[in-house]
Amino acid sequence: MTDEAIVRAVRDIVALEASREVLAARVSELRTATSAADVAERDRCGEAMAEADTRLLLESIEVLDRLGMTAAAMACSHVAREEGILPLA
Repeated sequence: MTDEAIVRAVRDIVALEASREVLAARVSELRTATSAADVAERDRCGEAMAEADTRLLLESIEVLDRLGMTAAAMACSHVAREEGILPLA
């Protein structure tokens, strides 16, 4: 893996984390929502946040494996299996 590929992979993960944090902040803001529109937005943001969590985990596994960080990739894979994202081995 080239240095450029490593930087690109890390930047992609950082960007995913940043967008996930924005969603998490919005979900927190809407925690006590009472209007139907706010509840719908909270649910939409919550679902998007869950999808971002899944993407982050799966992409982390891939990047860590490509970097040769096998133990870290295996740990992430274990978490993904525990979360039901990956099938049990």
